[in-house]
Amino acid sequence: MNALIDTGHSDMTDWIDCGTIDQLPLRGARVIRHAGGRIAVFRPAQGLPAAINNACPHKAGPLADGMVHGRSVSCPLHGRVFDLDSGRAAAPDRDCVTRYPVAVTVDGRVLVRLRPLSPAAPAGAAIMPNPVMPAPVATLTEAAE
Repeated sequence: MNALIDTGHSDMTDWIDCGTIDQLPLRGARVIRHAGGRIAVFRPAQGLPAAINNACPHKAGPLADGMVHGRSVSCPLHGRVFDLDSGRAAAPDRDCVTRYPVAVTVDGRVLVRLRPLSPAAPAGAAIMPNPVMPAPVATLTEAAE
């Protein structure tokens, strides 16, 4: 389920422009590298994009390299399945990964906020008007690197 997130349109300094939604591979991911680590930005077949920490909490497997099915991703190392909207692992595992807010502008630009969601924050992506974008503070790379 997608939820609208109030992005505070006046302050976009901690949002990263990841390009257009068409530049994200369908049922795949790209990685944002930033000072705090790496964020995997997924484009499931249904719904809007989602962003989570790229490292599986089990053995730090690169989740962006995992298989996307529905609104979940499987870790490529040991198969743990994580829900892209909640960050929670499927039972019987109890791990979770950090989620990041995602917004899609009316012209199809995908934005990811570097400030993670708190556990109680709503998951999913938002559609927002075109913001004034700051200079990029991170780079977007293919997940296959």
